Amino acid sequence: MNASTTSATTDTITPLRRNLLRACHLLLVVGLGLTAWPRLLASGPDRPVIDGAFDAVLCALQLLAIAGLFAPVRMVAVLVFEVLWKAIWVLVVAVPLWSRDALTPEVTETLFACAFAVPFVVIIPWRALVGDLIRRREPWHGAPAETGVPGERWIPRRRRG
Repeated sequence: MNASTTSATTDTITPLRRNLLRACHLLLVVGLGLTAWPRLLASGPDRPVIDGAFDAVLCALQLLAIAGLFAPVRMVAVLVFEVLWKAIWVLVVAVPLWSRDALTPEVTETLFACAFAVPFVVIIPWRALVGDLIRRREPWHGAPAETGVPGERWIPRRRRG
């Protein structure tokens, strides 16, 4: 690989961390394969629409996690999404219920499922990811920064007048 086709994130990830990222993706593949797909496929017309939509999003996440098994660094956004939605849910839903001593069995079960994302926080290469986003940000207009994506090129805007 040459410098134009790799990112700083890809270059700075150790083989151990890359394999740990694969393990995180595998956890999503297996976990969502055992939970979200059966719920979605077994759901009937009486199920609340939002529950079906939620499971469909999780199934899509599982399909993206399969790609993460083969490209764990490039698909790290899947893991970031997983961490973010669970952290938001814990902070906005679970913590207020816990503080009022109003946890239900359903909330406790979801909270337990959210705990599986805790190792992701340690394994995700946050510093390299943020650094890569800052270094390789895209302009609002004009020629794009070097993306390293083969075949991507800048097409100039037509001049007015």
